[in-house]
Amino acid sequence: MKKFIIVFLSIFFANISFAKSIVADLSNDSININTGFNGAELFLFGTYDGQEGDDLFIFIEGPKTEATIYKKDYISGIWINKESVTFKNVPSFYYSIFSKSKVTSESLNYLALNNLGSSNLKLISKNPQKYKNLDEWINSFDSRMKKNEMWITKKGTGKEKIEIKDNKLFRAPVILPATVLPGNYNVKILHLRNGKKISEENTQIFVKKTGMGSKIYSFAHDYSTFYGIFAIVLAVFAGYLAAVGFRKV
Repeated sequence: MKKFIIVFLSIFFANISFAKSIVADLSNDSININTGFNGAELFLFGTYDGQEGDDLFIFIEGPKTEATIYKKDYISGIWINKESVTFKNVPSFYYSIFSKSKVTSESLNYLALNNLGSSNLKLISKNPQKYKNLDEWINSFDSRMKKNEMWITKKGTGKEKIEIKDNKLFRAPVILPATVLPGNYNVKILHLRNGKKISEENTQIFVKKTGMGSKIYSFAHDYSTFYGIFAIVLAVFAGYLAAVGFRKV
């Protein structure tokens, strides 16, 4: 109820107390991941002091992590991982929504200068001097993240994108896939006019593991060595049981 009162007041006093500002909220800012988690859908809604031709952007950035991409090579009749590049401080999830299908060049320049949007992320490898064709690795990694729907960009208005009414109200669905990592997800709502920032609002989505999955996840990260040994022992034991079972059959 509190959220709807805030939105109502922001609409009523849009031209007075909230001029040239964004007031936004989430339908749910806390997501629990358990063994049956298949993803989540939530809604971002609010008001802003817009005019015809303005640009409205929404960016959701997940926890940063290290990511390694491999290049396979065909050797002696089998495909093996021959080369690899590890990038550091990579957003594990990046969701971008643009209010227009065609963004002005001024707005695109602003996004590029401020590293906003998956196309403007600066990917930094651990050993950049080692690779002569680093741009190819970056493009390959970018394509993989988009293909796996971990970096998503939506442009235009509509039920699955940003819904805008009278350049005052906006509403956008946000879908988190089942593969998202636990952590804090930073949400930025940006209002531009002719490539210049009019207003900006920031909030967060909190994603956490619960139940048995949470305990296993914590153990794997806090005691990675023991977890690796346990995984190997379990695999050997499972293989032994399978061999015994097939022998009896």
